Amino acid sequence: MIRAGRTPMGSADVAKRLDRKKLLPAVAKTLPPPISRAGAQTRIWDFEQVEAHLAGREIPEIPQTDSPDDLLDREEARLQLRNVIKPSAWAAYVAHDFAPSPDQNVCGVPHWKRSTILEWDANRPGERAGGGRPKGSKDTKPRDRAADPRLARADARKERVRQMLLKTGPKLTAAEVAAAESITERQASRLLSELRSTAA
Repeated sequence: MIRAGRTPMGSADVAKRLDRKKLLPAVAKTLPPPISRAGAQTRIWDFEQVEAHLAGREIPEIPQTDSPDDLLDREEARLQLRNVIKPSAWAAYVAHDFAPSPDQNVCGVPHWKRSTILEWDANRPGERAGGGRPKGSKDTKPRDRAADPRLARADARKERVRQMLLKTGPKLTAAEVAAAESITERQASRLLSELRSTAA
């Protein structure tokens, strides 16, 4: 995570600062810990910390308070979701442009502002946004869809998934739909089957 207001440095940036063509592993080990997520493929350091280290000064602490402008990599962004989805589903969601566009590319790694992810997630349909009759309902006549907000929401969901199908084609999976609509994969699978059968 890159905290708001901090300046990131990649391996190439650090190497250039050291007048080297490449940052050797042995040299990297002497630097302050990277600010990139543990396990991230691309290591990113904090400029002020690296500069202090090279000058022999005390390494400044990085603020730990969350800010809307913190920059999150793909995995960190996924973990901000209210209903955390599988990494593979989130990766597909990002790849198919169903997630918001990254706010910044840092050392070749897409990053999103915390506020971007939280706002987008807050505006996604809720897990129980679908239609259907209340439990125990005895009425048998078709409902007026325009007058029932639950049915209207279900229609809106169906239309969103139809648009996803048009954009992605037959490669669209139930996992991707489930991630997009905050529903179970079983619900997503049924919805996909219905839309594909009507389109056939």
